[in-house]
Amino acid sequence: MVKKAHFVTGKGGVGKSLVAALLARLYSLKTQQILLTELAEISFYKDYLNLNEISYTPTPWMPGVDVSQWSGEDCLKEYALHLLKVKKLYELFFENPVTRSLVDVAPGLSELAIMGKVTSSPRRHGPAMDYDQLVIDAFATGHFLALLGSPRAMAETIKFGPMGEQSRSIDKLIRDPQYTHIHIVTLAEELPITETLELCQSLKKDFAITPTIYLNKLLQLSAKDVSELSAKAQDILLSEIEAEENAKKILKKNKLHFIELPLVTSLSTPEILEALIAQLSHHSHSPEPL
Repeated sequence: MVKKAHFVTGKGGVGKSLVAALLARLYSLKTQQILLTELAEISFYKDYLNLNEISYTPTPWMPGVDVSQWSGEDCLKEYALHLLKVKKLYELFFENPVTRSLVDVAPGLSELAIMGKVTSSPRRHGPAMDYDQLVIDAFATGHFLALLGSPRAMAETIKFGPMGEQSRSIDKLIRDPQYTHIHIVTLAEELPITETLELCQSLKKDFAITPTIYLNKLLQLSAKDVSELSAKAQDILLSEIEAEENAKKILKKNKLHFIELPLVTSLSTPEILEALIAQLSHHSHSPEPL
């Protein structure tokens, strides 16, 4: 049974997909069975992890980690087939033009189907999931809040019957800090830091959730390190050093704990992951999966 669900989010381009893969790899080292799933329409992991194919059906990546790709439509289809048992009944109800058009335009239904899948195992509702933890490479910041809020929005719209009851049970589990863990990836740049602060405020206010923050792609240099370089190189690197220090000060000022991740100068995915795992193993706030 799934015991924890980890959502990884952040502004586009900050490296959230890499951090999600990193967490999946890290947790698998604790002899955990992990499902790493991405919500993107076009798979990032297929090429990045050198896999032949990624689909809704999990694909093995390495010992202890499978990878899949979820969409709201796939999650809804699986759940409907589980309830109806007969594929012909599913096709009759869900693949006729009228029903499909209603499903496509229903606000929040796609997000709700995904959240239902994320929480299905501990709720014992739907097909079994033989994993200890889920790591979800989730949507970017704005869409991510809509994803998290979809169960409560549906529960407030439909207060009675199975839909309302299931939406409330999903929402309750999403707000359980023992089950739901949120990881925000950011960079030492103004816009990503601003979005991170706003997201943290929303998570605290609306969900009472305290996320783990990753300050990614840090050069981790000092002025002394660049003192012997050319004047032009010094100007560029000193500007980066200043930006990194400012980002840390802002996060600390807002009383947000963060984990520093260095820029790894390698094109090899295994080398990048191993370097970052080594970094996390020495960090006092390293994410703990157990």
